[in-house]
Amino acid sequence: MKVFTLKEAEASRDIDIKMMATRSSRYRVFGSSERIQGGEMAVVDLRDGVEPPDFAARFTVLDRHPLKAVCLVRKLGEN
Repeated sequence: MKVFTLKEAEASRDIDIKMMATRSSRYRVFGSSERIQGGEMAVVDLRDGVEPPDFAARFTVLDRHPLKAVCLVRKLGEN
């Protein structure tokens, strides 16, 4: 599992990672009821096939890539 900040994901050469960072804009719209601060979100790459047992305790999945094991998450607590 690899965790990217939104800034790292936006700068990534991997199109799947970059796509999920772009989809975070939905949650960063000022005045939205779904507004989440950028620092609370991350892009998680699970393409290595290993999801840690504490994944659900550390993150809430906001959006998933339609074909790959890459998702946009909200960090829960201190990570």
